[in-house]
Amino acid sequence: MGAKLAAGEKLHILDVREPAEFASGHMPGAMSMPLGELEKRLSQLETDRTYYLICRTGSRSDRACHILAERGFPNIKNVTPGMLQWTFDIETKN
Repeated sequence: MGAKLAAGEKLHILDVREPAEFASGHMPGAMSMPLGELEKRLSQLETDRTYYLICRTGSRSDRACHILAERGFPNIKNVTPGMLQWTFDIETKN
């Protein structure tokens, strides 16, 4: 996935960590959507897009993938092992 971002590919990344975690560093272009807010914010997402979900280790993003799949989002991918082992560029702005 890092290679896709480095190549300039437009990816729809949902970071399901808490806002403070997101602010400390996230994938370039990621959208902050904490797991606890996901269901309330589904209207901000489009069901025909492919979404890449990430958290710190892959656990919360796995739960988020299940939620989205149950709500009719067919193209979702859990980014594992998560930000804990992300070795590519990060952004620190919101």
